[in-house]
Amino acid sequence: KHGKDINYIKEDGFEINAEIPMFEEKGEDSGAEMVRSMSRVLCGLVDELEKAKPDIVLSGFDIGANFAVTVAAAHMNIPVAHIQGGEVTGSIDESLRHAMSKFAHIHFPATELSKQRLIRMGEKPESIYVVGCPSIDVLVNTPYLPKADIEKALDIDLSKPTLLMIQHPVTTEWMNSFDQIKETIEAVKESKVQCVVLLPNNDAGYSKIIEYIKSNGVKWFPSLPTEIFINLYRNVGALIGNSSSGIHETPTLKIPAINIGTRQQGRERAGNVIDVPYDKIKILEAINKALFDTDFRNYVGNIKNPYGEGNSAERIVQILKDAPLQGIIQKIFHD
Repeated sequence: KHGKDINYIKEDGFEINAEIPMFEEKGEDSGAEMVRSMSRVLCGLVDELEKAKPDIVLSGFDIGANFAVTVAAAHMNIPVAHIQGGEVTGSIDESLRHAMSKFAHIHFPATELSKQRLIRMGEKPESIYVVGCPSIDVLVNTPYLPKADIEKALDIDLSKPTLLMIQHPVTTEWMNSFDQIKETIEAVKESKVQCVVLLPNNDAGYSKIIEYIKSNGVKWFPSLPTEIFINLYRNVGALIGNSSSGIHETPTLKIPAINIGTRQQGRERAGNVIDVPYDKIKILEAINKALFDTDFRNYVGNIKNPYGEGNSAERIVQILKDAPLQGIIQKIFHD
């Protein structure tokens, strides 16, 4: 129901050493099931870490599975490097990210502000390296495809104004997921703008979002291959929803992001982001501004991305090559 991203990983040429079941096919849609999913990763990963004996574990962001990875490695005295700590968000992600930072020994925040937050959390300044956001690397380095190939693959017409929608549940508001997606979909339909929708992640509240999307005649996909997704992204007029992609990546693409609700509250953002509540009228106004306000679109075309411009992975790899791993397991609070 959430797609099979493992197939895309294999297609990209990566060798997968182990597969750890995380979800049950008929698992319930709840916070309790999120905990069960993390526990499956935690228990399954222990055996794999014992076999692999890695020098370091690279984890990141604010994802439940990655939290399980971080906890397992730290308890097994394996150094942990954490990507994009120090950012502020809504949802349970706010807690997960900061907890992961406290288990980590090397930090790769995306911005200077995030670095300062990590220092205030007691992390040693010398263990923190500002590297930007790695997802921007993917935007910059993915090969370009002809627009006609994207149109054929997705059965769309990119000569028309087009929205890309990614809207996830908010775990602290999961009971409102149906009403929230309804406001967004109704605004998009009323705008009569072409829209491509990606289904949400598996956070509590996802089933109501999927149900409403599938029953309302919009073009949707559970997920897309990276090459197709990035080239679609490069050709749409704006992103709409509540994905962190709207904050991190749209400034590099020079397109507006319509950010709905609280899921990304508090995050550093560029001037291309239009923040609106879950209100059809407000969302519709934002769509019109994002796609048809010439002055705003010209402004967006000149913004700078606070999360970097696409060389994060290279910097992370070089730092890890040179990083001293001896004597870093025991953490000491830095005052």
